Amino acid sequence: MKIRYPAVEGAFYPSDEAELDEMMSAFGSQVKQKKNGKPKALIAPHAGLYYSGLTATYAYKAAEGYKYRSAVIFAPSHRVAFSGMSGAGFDEYQFVGKNFKVNRELTDSLVKKHMLTSIDQVHLYEHSAEIQLPFIKKYIDAESISVFVYGDYSSDKLSEVLNTVIEEGKDLVIISSDLSHYHPYEKCRKIDSNIVIGINGLDLSMIENGEACGMTGIEALIKCAVSLGLKSEVLDYRNSGDISGDRSGVVGYLSAVFY
Repeated sequence: MKIRYPAVEGAFYPSDEAELDEMMSAFGSQVKQKKNGKPKALIAPHAGLYYSGLTATYAYKAAEGYKYRSAVIFAPSHRVAFSGMSGAGFDEYQFVGKNFKVNRELTDSLVKKHMLTSIDQVHLYEHSAEIQLPFIKKYIDAESISVFVYGDYSSDKLSEVLNTVIEEGKDLVIISSDLSHYHPYEKCRKIDSNIVIGINGLDLSMIENGEACGMTGIEALIKCAVSLGLKSEVLDYRNSGDISGDRSGVVGYLSAVFY
């Protein structure tokens, strides 16, 4: 049994299960929204829960109550510079109060079909995928997860992978991304508005005027949505200045759903 152990537990989210549950419930109590059908894909942020947890909750609550085979996470690499995209080669992801089973059949089939790699080092300390786990645990009815981390990888190639997953119709795609980093508050909102407008309108030309650490994933999902005729909706946008009150250099967060 090959297990991936937590890298940012106690830093990005509480290590105590009761404390984590309380934090997640507090976010959930603030989110009221109508459901427009079973989501095929989400975009959610990956900062620490204190900063981005409320925004992420909007995305995951949209998928609450629906059944999926697996939650399939696509996340940018922050720790390891490499070319391509790596499927996690673990059997389980350890998490607070729960071990997530990895869908090895799905992961291996995508690696083989799309000529991907599987590099353990890429996944060991990467927070952008791990921070999705509290939300999957609380909101997503899925038997397993599948995790992919990309480095220097084209949005066209990633879009092909997303097409494979979404066309099969069994899994929920999760694109992990924060938006612009460390601009003053108003400049951040102006830059990020391009991403908001671009997602709502499935407009890549607008997306390209924004900034995001998971830009490849966002662009790939837009391309996939256009090719498959999906509808998109931004559910929440805010930045770290809205949470901490410090507006000198902020990070933007967005949640979106694709049907």
